[in-house]
Amino acid sequence: MSDKKDNIECSNCGTEISPEEIAHDAFNDGLNSITQLVSFSGLNAVHYLTLGLAYFLDQIYNCAPDKEEAERVINKTVTKLKKEQNNG
Repeated sequence: MSDKKDNIECSNCGTEISPEEIAHDAFNDGLNSITQLVSFSGLNAVHYLTLGLAYFLDQIYNCAPDKEEAERVINKTVTKLKKEQNNG
């Protein structure tokens, strides 16, 4: 059994996975499934991704302690993604 009480140990390989990593993976899997469904349905994926972006930006503003923190998080994320796209 794992020494880290918050981590979950895989019974097959013994790899430790944090609950945060499991949640991130599940979140991304769900979003990927929705994107694939839209794309496979012949719908405009960019349109639906834009709807998702607007939804998540709105949620950041709603959940952040204040507008300045929301904008800091958004700007930091956009800057990071742009850098990754330019270097990728």
